[in-house]
Amino acid sequence: MTHAYRLSSFAVVALFVSTALASATEIKVLEANALTGAMKELAAGFTKETGTQVIFVGVSPGQVEQRIKAGEVYDLVITAAASAQAFEKEGRWIAGSRQPLARVGIGLAVREGVKIDLSTVESTRQALLDAKSITYSDSSTGGLSGINAQKVLANLGLTDAVRTKTKLSGALADGQALIAAGDVDIGLFNLSEIPRAPGVVRAGPLPTAVQVYINYDSAVPVTNTSPEAALALLRYFQRPASREIWNKAGLELIGN
Repeated sequence: MTHAYRLSSFAVVALFVSTALASATEIKVLEANALTGAMKELAAGFTKETGTQVIFVGVSPGQVEQRIKAGEVYDLVITAAASAQAFEKEGRWIAGSRQPLARVGIGLAVREGVKIDLSTVESTRQALLDAKSITYSDSSTGGLSGINAQKVLANLGLTDAVRTKTKLSGALADGQALIAAGDVDIGLFNLSEIPRAPGVVRAGPLPTAVQVYINYDSAVPVTNTSPEAALALLRYFQRPASREIWNKAGLELIGN
């Protein structure tokens, strides 16, 4: 892939995007769950402006890999950067279409009304030590937040200290339901996926020194023979005006 090719590709997109959007009735997007809330809100504006419907299939990053390998067809794919890069090497994306889009860190979920101090590494560490029980997603389900939660606990030096009071959740919504019911005190989940249950709130992001991120890339599959509409949607996601929605959802836009 050359720089000249990338510029040429996007010049073509700019030239034909109005025609593509006029003919496209829908864009089907396969994406990692962590981005669902922000992208659905942004897509509503895109549909209002263009008339093109956006259909989202939100699954875990592991399930994104499974669906791509199974040959399922989508117009745009947004998934963990490492996975997107691997698929690029396999030739599954249109050359030059893969690019960084956003990243998400780990946050703490608590019951509404509960206040904990996350202003420093030590106060965060103490909050987790004081909790009677904690939860995070079981990484065997194909999600990445559970893996990053474990990394955060390791960064805090708490891996062994919280082992006996940790209740793994089979799905993120289940973990937050445990918090809402009072069965668990604190959950470690992707910031963008808090809250997912009534009565649960986002206590805040973790201190930068112990934070762990998941980076997400976007790419257009080679099966998309008319990629202009998908790329127009992607550019809409990346507009400076969209940044507020990404931030509100707990995500950081890192694309163009």
